Amino acid sequence: MESRDGDEGRFSTPCDLREESPPRQSQPTSVLPLEVPKSEPREVARRTDRGGKPWGLWATVGFGTLIMVLWSVAQGFAGAVLTGRVVTMSDLLARGWLFAWITILGAPVTVVGSVVLAGLRKGIGISAYLGLEWPRVSDILRWFVILLGLIAAMDLLSWALGRPVVPEPMIPMFRTAGSLPLILLALVVAAPLAEEFLFRGFIFKGLLNSRLGAIGAIGFTALAWGAIHLQYDAYGIAAVMVIGIFFGLVRWRTGSLWLCVLIHGLMNVSATIEAMIIISRG
Repeated sequence: MESRDGDEGRFSTPCDLREESPPRQSQPTSVLPLEVPKSEPREVARRTDRGGKPWGLWATVGFGTLIMVLWSVAQGFAGAVLTGRVVTMSDLLARGWLFAWITILGAPVTVVGSVVLAGLRKGIGISAYLGLEWPRVSDILRWFVILLGLIAAMDLLSWALGRPVVPEPMIPMFRTAGSLPLILLALVVAAPLAEEFLFRGFIFKGLLNSRLGAIGAIGFTALAWGAIHLQYDAYGIAAVMVIGIFFGLVRWRTGSLWLCVLIHGLMNVSATIEAMIIISRG
């Protein structure tokens, strides 16, 4: 039977009645990861593999000390093999070639030791642990410029205080190096790799994630790094610690250990050039 809709003046049948469509379900919105503010240090912002954490505070200090002891033993053994007797710091400064060789031969101890201990920690990859992330070109250029400014400022301060621009113990070492490529290999490649993998790599990461935080990690690694430079006087060690603070800032802000290695090598190139100039002048 047809029914007439008086108001609209049209006919409709029951079969013409449309079923009411079910309410449209709202689509779930995708949750995007929060972007890290540009001002936040990359070392803090980056995630570790599978949510793992590095070794704790005391384990980091203990293992770091163990690596340093093994490093010293390896250098002492290399020196004994090369000279036939136990070597002293005076021997190293008086024989630049010996200093170069024990630096080169001892470097694998800290590099391999840091990698092995980082790998033993489950849940975090070695790359994330040590910061083996290649830096951006912009970061390289920016921190290189800052480093050159820091070197100029420290040289100016040394000159104003009547201090030598190049620490005095280093001059006889350069004079007796025997081979410029050998000393460059030691200072520009071996030393930066050995020292940065240990201090700004393994030790820094463990302290950064402890209750010491960034300030403690930067300060502690700078102090420990300065303490191993026993060939310098108090002023020279203090200068090394200042540079160590700068390296720690680089590691924290960029998250890249390779950038620390690069700027460490550049700093040693600068010191070598300054030493060569002083030697050439007699």
